[in-house]
Amino acid sequence: MNVFEEEKEPECLSRCGYKPGESIRAFEHAVAESGAIATGKSFHFSADILCSGAYTSWARFIWTYVIQNVGIASPRIFIYLLKRFRDLDELSDKYPDESLWNNEGYQKQVAEVIMVVREAPRRSKVPWPKVGTETHRTDNGWLKAVATATESAAVRRVWKADGDLSTLRIVGSEISKRIGEGATEKCLFWIRWLLEEDALLRKETKGSLTTVSRTFGKGKGRHDVGDFIVALYIEIYNEYADKGMIRMNEEFQGLVSLWGGDDTRVTGSQKKQVLGLMTQILCEVPRWKIPAAPPLIRDPIFVSRAVAQIPKFFHEVLSHATIRNGKEVQKQFSTRGVVQKKKKVIAHENQFDAVNKALDDYMSSRM
Repeated sequence: MNVFEEEKEPECLSRCGYKPGESIRAFEHAVAESGAIATGKSFHFSADILCSGAYTSWARFIWTYVIQNVGIASPRIFIYLLKRFRDLDELSDKYPDESLWNNEGYQKQVAEVIMVVREAPRRSKVPWPKVGTETHRTDNGWLKAVATATESAAVRRVWKADGDLSTLRIVGSEISKRIGEGATEKCLFWIRWLLEEDALLRKETKGSLTTVSRTFGKGKGRHDVGDFIVALYIEIYNEYADKGMIRMNEEFQGLVSLWGGDDTRVTGSQKKQVLGLMTQILCEVPRWKIPAAPPLIRDPIFVSRAVAQIPKFFHEVLSHATIRNGKEVQKQFSTRGVVQKKKKVIAHENQFDAVNKALDDYMSSRM
């Protein structure tokens, strides 16, 4: 007899009575759609998600969406979101949940985020080229055979002989050269190669391509090959800015802050995409007719009118009873509704009783 039984999970529903996975997916679809109905759905499902205590899942989706679907089509959106999420985080820490969700100022900040994201021009994320495993060799024979770039001034300022391997100097020069050519794909190839090479070195020897701590908000003592790339990019950006080839100081610094920040709502794979966005800016923007970021909001009157409607959506959601199993609901929002089934071991006494009963039934049937 099987002494294990499946533990019955309590039903987990959002504040409005939706399954968490369905609510988060409906919100995602509404944000990507155009029109007044989609705007209303974005407000409704945002209110449902937030009033169910899943602020982290809501914010994580916003970051995912803008990194993958907006990018350098509207670089100012990253500065905006960094500031707005700081404001929302402060409000979340300041007020109890129900008071927060009933706060009209909080509601309107949420609505503004949704409208800015919805109205932003879209550009799909940059594809990363593949890197063959045959390019990674312990003696760097492949690298020495294909590298042709001379050392750039930016590399000389960033590379440290006492903590960086020569691989970084060689590849850094290749990246600098490709940026000068505007070759985004080739830059991304070298960045991916460098990240994979460092990962292999860490796995095989517990070492790294660098022991230099270049901190971008990540704390002291951390050494990361990605930080070398960002430091190199800052030097190249400054060179271009001095020549008037690019005018995105705040926007570029916003991406640097996003890379170096410790916000867990921005994943490691998304930070890799942030490196891709920096690459696009350095390769493409100097060739724009106006090498500056376009305005964040094209029609502020339309946005303000939509934002003014958000309280009614929150009030409708808040008219529903509060949820009881809040932590489990929040967990299902974070996993998009995927629930891991648990098994419960029956107490030893019950196991013995069950076995004895089964034996008795068996013996009775034999007599």
